[in-house]
Amino acid sequence: MLALRKTKSGVGNVELMEVDVPEIKDDEILMKVWAAGICGSDLLIQDDKHFYEVPVTLGHEYSGIADKIGPKVTRVRTGDKIVSDIETREGWLGVTRDGAYAAYMAIPEAQIHVYPDSVSLDRACFTEQLVGIIHCMQERSQIRAGDFVVIVGPGPMGLLGVQFAKLSGARAVALIGLKKDQKRLQIGKKVGADYTLYSEEHPEEAVRDLNNGRGADFILECSASEKGFQHAIDCAKRAPEGPGGAGVITSASLWGKPITIDADAISLYQLTIHGGWSWNGSDSWERAVSIISSGKLDLDTLMTNRYTLEEWEKAFANLRSGEDVKAFVHPNGTDWAK
Repeated sequence: MLALRKTKSGVGNVELMEVDVPEIKDDEILMKVWAAGICGSDLLIQDDKHFYEVPVTLGHEYSGIADKIGPKVTRVRTGDKIVSDIETREGWLGVTRDGAYAAYMAIPEAQIHVYPDSVSLDRACFTEQLVGIIHCMQERSQIRAGDFVVIVGPGPMGLLGVQFAKLSGARAVALIGLKKDQKRLQIGKKVGADYTLYSEEHPEEAVRDLNNGRGADFILECSASEKGFQHAIDCAKRAPEGPGGAGVITSASLWGKPITIDADAISLYQLTIHGGWSWNGSDSWERAVSIISSGKLDLDTLMTNRYTLEEWEKAFANLRSGEDVKAFVHPNGTDWAK
C-alpha cells in the first residue's frame, strides 16, 4: 500500500512510498482509513520543527472502519466506525508510530473509540481536534456561563473553539483573524461567532467597546503567531476592570520558534495563562465522541476540501497558504463509506 512517510530527520524528507499492510497484534485493530485530517503539526514535522521518530507514516487525525480485529479484542467489531486516542504505550500514532496517511493502520484496542453508525466518518474525523478544545477550554481552564470569550486565530481549532464556547454558555464570542482570513472569518460567523475582528485594527480596543469597557473573561489563543499571543494578553480583562477577576488565557499554539511578547501586563493585571497540549486520557475522548454524536456542532461547514493521497503536496501547500480551512486526505478514495 502507499503511505506518506517522514523518512529521515531534517527539513523535508517526506515521501510517498510503498509499504506493507501492517500486521496486527492480538489486542489490535486493523483500521481501513476513511480520512486523515491535514494538521499544522504535519507541516511542522515536514519543517523539522516538531518532535517525531523516523521512519514514520504521518497522520494523527483520522477516522475509519474496523477492517480486521485481533483475537483478544472484545469491544470492537468488524465494520465499526472508529477513531482513536493517538497516545499509545509504543508511541504517538502519526508522530512516532505509523499513522493514517496510508490505506490501513494498526491501533491498540485500548485506544479505540466507537461511533454510532448514524455519525458520518467525516464528522468523526474532527474528534482529535475537539478533544484538544475540550482540554484547553474545560480541563486546563474553564469557560463560565456568561463569559465574554475571545478566540485568536480562525483556523480549525479556533472555529471549533467558537462553537464549544457557545455550547458552554458564553454570552458572546469574538473571533480575531487577519484581513486575508476572510473565508475563515465568514465561516466563524456562520458557526456562531457574534463578532469578527481584524488583527490589524487594534482588536483589544474593539473587545472593550463591545464588552462595556472590559476585556474578555476567557481567551483561547490558537493563531501560532507572536502577534496573536500579544492580542490574547491585550484583550484579556484586567484585574482593575472587575468584577469576577482578571482574564484567563489558554494557548493551544505551537510556534516552532521562540517568540517575543510584552509580558508586563501579565503581572500588572494579574492575568492567568495556561498551556493546552494533549488531553486527560480516555474521558476527554468519550466526551468528544458524545458531543459530535449529539449533532450540536456544525462540522460540515469547516471541511473545505478533499484530496487523494497522491495529491499530498498540493494539500500541504493549500494548508500553508490558507486556501483550505480543514481538508481531508482519503487514502482509499471516497466511494466505499460515508
